[in-house]
Amino acid sequence: MRTKHAFRYVGTPDPMTEREAYHCEKYIKKNKDKMVLKGQYLIDITALLSLFHLDCWNCRSVHRETCCEGGQPYSVEKWQIPIIEKEIPEISRRLTDEQVKKSLQKEGVWDERQLVGTIRMRHGNCLFYQENNGRYGCAIHAYAEEQGHDVHTLKPFSCQLYPIDLIDTGENILLTAVTEETSSFSRWGTDYLEQFYCASQERRRLAVHVSDEMFALDGYRPAYEWNLPLLRYLLQEEAEEVEKILANRYNQLSVQV
Repeated sequence: MRTKHAFRYVGTPDPMTEREAYHCEKYIKKNKDKMVLKGQYLIDITALLSLFHLDCWNCRSVHRETCCEGGQPYSVEKWQIPIIEKEIPEISRRLTDEQVKKSLQKEGVWDERQLVGTIRMRHGNCLFYQENNGRYGCAIHAYAEEQGHDVHTLKPFSCQLYPIDLIDTGENILLTAVTEETSSFSRWGTDYLEQFYCASQERRRLAVHVSDEMFALDGYRPAYEWNLPLLRYLLQEEAEEVEKILANRYNQLSVQV
């Protein structure tokens, strides 16, 4: 399918399809009066107030697999490739899986058969989905935190975003989150909404077989709150005002309920 080049996912060269771009443009036209423009960012207030509970450490306990399994992240932009490559020797040295270490040394990070900046997979998962102190997660993220490096520049960008999304429309950058309305053009699609408790408080409420401590109903918070460090990194001087707008709107909705 041809792509509409004015619309693209921020942080990756992976293109939006013409269909996705069409749905995105249509959504913006329908909801623009509810959005706030700050600098280059078009803030989708309604979507960013949607409730999520990113109880990620308990995900594997209640789902067959986590969102980090069964694939690799969106490819990274060219500027991020040398940053990741520079840290690979140190990241590799800390891995407990000797086969992955050997694989990184022999074959490198990138899947040359795919779009430039695409991380290779092993046994159906991203190379960096690894065990760390008894828990599975991103080895790049763990390394960055351990060494005090900037996670935002080192970790594949798309892996940092969920549940929010950033879309360059050619005029502005839409800052939104995955919802039933945005899933037709979001990079996250419908999988989270249909399969994971983190994206659906209603699905979690119906899951009476799950322990109350896992994805606790009172733990659901607005989407933007789960990504505050990244939002502050992106919005810079606009961040404080945007946070106030979102918090005030959420408080208003809470009072109405």
